[in-house]
Amino acid sequence: MDRINDEGRARIDASIGRGLFSGLNYLGITNLPKRSKSNGSVNEGRRRFLSAATVATVAGGAWGRFAHAQVDPPLPPTTIPYKPFQQTLPMPPILQPLASRSGAPPFVPGTAHHGVADEFADVAKYSQYPLKYYKVEMRPALHQYIPGVKTPVWTYNGILPGPTFKTRIGEPIVVRFSNTLPVETSIHFHGGHTPSHADGFPTYFVDPGRDRDYFYPNTVPLHDGRLDYNESVSTCWYHDHAMDLTGPNVQFGLSGMYICTDRLEDNLVSSGVLPTLDVPLVLCDRRFNADGTLYYDMLNHNGAIGDVYLVNGKVQPKFQVQRRKYRFRILNGSSARYYDLRFSDNRPFLQIGNDAWLLPFAMQRESMVLCMAKRADIIVDFTDAPSELYLNNWMLHEDGRAPAGTLTTPVPLIKFEVVGAKPKKDATVTVGTPIRPNTPILASEIVTTRTFDLGRKNGSWVINDQLYEPERIDASPALGSAERWILTNNSGGWWHPVHIHLESHQIQSINGAPPAPWLAYKSDTVNLEGGTTAEIFMKFRTFKGPFVFHCHNVEHEDVRMMMNFETI
Repeated sequence: MDRINDEGRARIDASIGRGLFSGLNYLGITNLPKRSKSNGSVNEGRRRFLSAATVATVAGGAWGRFAHAQVDPPLPPTTIPYKPFQQTLPMPPILQPLASRSGAPPFVPGTAHHGVADEFADVAKYSQYPLKYYKVEMRPALHQYIPGVKTPVWTYNGILPGPTFKTRIGEPIVVRFSNTLPVETSIHFHGGHTPSHADGFPTYFVDPGRDRDYFYPNTVPLHDGRLDYNESVSTCWYHDHAMDLTGPNVQFGLSGMYICTDRLEDNLVSSGVLPTLDVPLVLCDRRFNADGTLYYDMLNHNGAIGDVYLVNGKVQPKFQVQRRKYRFRILNGSSARYYDLRFSDNRPFLQIGNDAWLLPFAMQRESMVLCMAKRADIIVDFTDAPSELYLNNWMLHEDGRAPAGTLTTPVPLIKFEVVGAKPKKDATVTVGTPIRPNTPILASEIVTTRTFDLGRKNGSWVINDQLYEPERIDASPALGSAERWILTNNSGGWWHPVHIHLESHQIQSINGAPPAPWLAYKSDTVNLEGGTTAEIFMKFRTFKGPFVFHCHNVEHEDVRMMMNFETI
């Protein structure tokens, strides 16, 4: 496990403890426990400590409330009054690269406290375009989710969601992430094909007051010795991934969109096949205390469920659209909530992408269920829409266990105000329009089969009956190989969306049956309902590990439903 050795094994133990508890110090909570020596689990210390706590707030209640209960009580409702559709849907700004100074780079990659990936030494190997440089600062801010209510949050560059990266395949970038927060962070480029150092490995922290240079090659893996542009990513995102802290760090605001394009996708837009109107929709839910701070229960290992619905950081916003086709990149950015999305007039739409990748052809949908971390790239035609239209959530979801059925009355997430005349010319995409070819992984390529059972043990979440440990290697795929993974949810009625880092995977079957057409190609997250078994094929290419896979209910992830694999 060379990369972990490079980071320093001794530092890992100390950092795990700091990573969980330094943020609680910031919240005014003291007398923190030491890391358990019985089984090495910081979560045991987390539970022992918080079982002695009741409700705490930061000096003056500035940073929210952490509640404790031996048995999950009914969650306190948000009592702050608000009216939906009062705020306009915001567009996170595109992050701009830094300008060079007199021909010199704005900073020297690798001079950050935590360094840069070894692979940066071969940056020319990934470059079809000049290297670009960015800086992002993680810092506290005040944000108005609800009109007139200023809520303390943690942000990238002071905004929520964070700024959107817009990059190209073959255009490597280096991002210097600096941390002015009181907690350790680790940034994961979700959907990216990146070196381990820049992947957001749970203990590859950005310490408070420090920085790390994240090298994103924006490359694609090889197939038969040639770059496989069928693996080009499109709709990605980035978010915190620090060990034991992903749940609270994400709840407090650390996430943003990462969009990547290439020549094929550019041609689809410039030729009029895909719309030029391209809008990200980040769906989240939160729960608020009466003082406007965010409610978050550190002892709720089931999953944080909010009662206020947000899109791009605003409560149930409105968005004015013209009578034409729009492209919406929808991300389920919630911690534990599933969504069943349909339009209020039941109009069909086209899906052109699943997770990070474009589909081989456009597919018609009438509704879609999104688990946490899932993305859907869709085309909506407003040409003949009524003047008011809503994107509704029909999923009844009351706790972190699983959805509980269908709502009697849906929740409108966003109101579309449709204006203007029909266009003389519009995007031509329709059902069956070719988008991006797919390179299938063949059964004849498989060299190893691995089985992973997801379960529950002593109040924690486990895979193959084991709690996550950052120093343990659970699988060692060979670079250039293809494997079959059998993922089974044996945790009863709990649902688990499983996200695998580094590469796409291709779902072969769900409970022995073929997956839905839009799931039959590339994914980075596969949902496992209770008792479900998924068979996937996956290749392991380009970068040596370690990497992780885990449940993307982030509270399950924090309480150790995660494993390491090290490509060798």
